[in-house]
This record gives sequence, C-alpha cells and structure tokens, in this order.
Amino acid sequence: MSDTSARGRAPARRIVLATSNGTGMGHLARQAAVALAVQDTVDAEPIVFSLSQAVHVVTRHGLRAEYCPSHHRNWMPHLSWHGYLAARVGALLAETGADTFVFDGVAPYLGLLRARAAHPEVAFVWVRRGMWRPGANRRALAADPFFDLVVEPGDLAAEADRGATAGRRNAVRVPPISVWPQSRPLSRPEAAAALGLDPERPTALVTLGAGSINDAVTPALAAIRTFLDRPEWQVAVTRAPLARSGLPPAEAARVHELVGVYPLARHLAAFDAAVSAAGYNAVHELLPAGVPTVLVPNAATATDDQQARSAAVAQDGLAVLAADDSAPGVAAACARLLDPAVRTELAATCARLPTPTGHLAMAQLLGDLARFTGHRAGRAERLRAFDLEARAGVMRMLGPAGTSAVRRALGRIPVPGPTRPLAVRPIVTDRLDPAQLRGDHPVEHVLPDSSPAYRARRLAIAHDVYRWPAEAEADRRRTVTDHA
Repeated sequence: MSDTSARGRAPARRIVLATSNGTGMGHLARQAAVALAVQDTVDAEPIVFSLSQAVHVVTRHGLRAEYCPSHHRNWMPHLSWHGYLAARVGALLAETGADTFVFDGVAPYLGLLRARAAHPEVAFVWVRRGMWRPGANRRALAADPFFDLVVEPGDLAAEADRGATAGRRNAVRVPPISVWPQSRPLSRPEAAAALGLDPERPTALVTLGAGSINDAVTPALAAIRTFLDRPEWQVAVTRAPLARSGLPPAEAARVHELVGVYPLARHLAAFDAAVSAAGYNAVHELLPAGVPTVLVPNAATATDDQQARSAAVAQDGLAVLAADDSAPGVAAACARLLDPAVRTELAATCARLPTPTGHLAMAQLLGDLARFTGHRAGRAERLRAFDLEARAGVMRMLGPAGTSAVRRALGRIPVPGPTRPLAVRPIVTDRLDPAQLRGDHPVEHVLPDSSPAYRARRLAIAHDVYRWPAEAEADRRRTVTDHA
C-alpha cells in the first residue's frame, strides 16, 4: 500500500483500471500489475472494472473490483449491451469520483466510447498491446482520438511486429508489463511446497489447452508424456483434464494439477522447464523469470500474432519454438528441454533480460494525469462518433433479428445475444463468486463498500435491460389483452 494509505488518510484520487473479456488472464494480470504499482507510488486508489469472469483473482492482491458481463454472455440484446456498458461506466465514475479510466483491450467498445463522450472531465487511457496479426483489427484504431493517452506495453518481439499498430506514432511506449516482479516471487523450496511438488525432482509446467480428455495425441499430452518418459521428472498442469488423461497410475502420480493458483508467476522458481502458448503474458513472465520454455503459438487468436512473437524470441535464443502445434512437433521441442545443456543455455540467455518495469512506467503516467484539465473532441472523433451512432441507429431500426439477417447476407457473423430482453431477475451481489460469474444466470455485481445511492442506480440500470418477473408478467397480460 502507499504511504498515505498506511497512515489511514483517504487517497487523493481514484483510478479505474478496466479490462475487456479477452481470452485467458492477460488483460487482468497487466492491470493488476499496474494497480499494485499505483498503490505503491501514486496517491490514488486503483479500482478494477472487468468484463472477465476471472476478475475475482485480483481481490487476492487486496484490490477492490467490480464485474460487468460482456456481450458474449448473451444476457441482453447486443445493442442494449452497449448502452448498458456506457451506463455502468458512468455510474462507477460517479460513485468513485475517479478522474482517470484506463482500458486494456484490443478494441474499445461502442459503450465505452459513449461513456468517454459523456465524461469529458475524466481522462481516458487505452492500453493497446502491439503485435497484432497483419491486417487484423484495423478498424479499432479509429478509436484513437477518443483517448487522452494511448500506451503500448513493450514486447520482447517488438522488432518483428508487422501489425496495424507497428507504424503508429501516437502511442507512448513503456517497457513490458508483467505481474511477475510484483508477485513477490518465492524461492524454489517455498514455491514447490506451496504447489505440493517435490523440490528435488526436475519439474515441467504445461499450460497448453487440454483438448479432448481422452485424446491421446493432443499436443499437451504429448508434452506431458515426453517429460514423464524420464522417470525423474514430474509435471504440473493448469488444466484439470490433463491430470486424469488416461496415463498409467505410476505416471499419473507424477502429474500435479494446479488448482486456483494465482498469480502463477509467484511460483515460477519451482519449474525447470515450461510448455506454453506464446501469448503476451506467458512470454513476459516465463522468460524474464529464466524458465527454459517451449513456445507453441496459438494460430487461432483473432488479433495476437503469437507466431511472430514466438519465432522472434526463439531466434534470439530465449525459447524453443515448436515446429508446429501437432503432437509430434510439440514432443520434439520438449525433448530438447530434457537436455540440461539446452536448459542452461536458455536460462543464461534469459538472465540477460531486464526485469519488466512497464507497470512502474504506467503508474508514473497515471500519476501525471492528476493535472488533466479536460477532454475536447476533435474532428476525427466527432466523425467517428457520428458514424458509430448512425450504425447503431440502423441496428435499432432493423432490430436484432433484422440486423442479424443483414449481416448474414453480407457474409458477416450475426449479432450475438437474444432478440429481446430476458425475463429474469438477476442476482444482485457485492461478492465475486466464481461459480456465479461462470453460471448461466445473469449477475449484477456491485462494487464492495459502495453507497446505497450507487446500489439504487445499479438496480435502475438493470431494470432497463432485463424484464424482471413482475414486468414480464405485465407484458404477458398486455399481450393477452391486445389479442383478445
């Protein structure tokens, strides 16, 4: 905590750190790292606002957080969701008095841009990771003018970046952002004890997806079996199906499932090798921590160019690149890590990497925004806002079903979500219960320790997007009367 917090005085400012839904933990982990740096170096309280169902993990850092369902949950019509998001952001800014809103994601939502327009007194920041696939997501860059600051976290593979952001000069570039330096890393004996591992055995960490539970040729199982072929090795996995994947009992006993471990970066000293996808966070946690790593790039990502990132760091001698994501390709790459000389060379090369300090640079930038005097929309922003609202107006006129039909006719993905508000009473709670967040019933999560006025405002927002049971019954009666 900051010195001011330690003395019991309320912080001078509040800063909202928001994340998209994303895939995995990348956006959340980066924002957690920034939040902890803000606590330590800025007279401000960070508050996390996330569309990710994994948001509960940041409370382990002692951070206050609020969950907002993404449009992928399909709990409300798509167009309604953007209005809902704008209302949620506006209500949170009013409740907290935050003067800065920081969004980490690859594509700012229409609802977020509406909130930006409605709150010119608040500084809006876009944390926009680079290394986009060539040609991907270019339309998102039209959101640049809405933000008072665009920040690009450094990437070990930045020289290989050929995406849409690579040539842009409007972003402030900071060193890589990683939660690893902020996680108070444990020693090997401490980390092994915390994870239930034998510190005397060489240990491999496998974080690839599981595939089918009974699929004997899945790349993850190929990695596991490659290490288990050596009787002295043990393997830790982060996917439950891999711990019960039909291995012989003697081998299965050497596979350990890591349940609820966060941040995993704190325990990296327990591992002698790792097999991972080549996402931003994995690369900027495993490699600076000196873990000899096989990278298996995920070719299915929409924006992140994992193939370019993994090829670049492998070229620099920082990791081993799997030839492809087939079981034989992964097994061959893992076999290289069984050689102590290869592991020693990789660890030595990684040891020359600087410790990631992007979280500290971000905190300094956010501290400087205390002098922010207000946002003035320029011509490019006004034109983009007009375009977005015109599109939204057409979607409202067509309705969800009509919009989906037009998109199908144009060869685009239909708009997700129901065609009308759901008849449901959402769960209203200030608890971040992982089971509830992953469940099928809508959740309206309210920031802990918030005011009664905020709770009332949140209920009003929820009434706008759901047909609560009494309202649904009234609608049904009106329909019956109209058709009598």
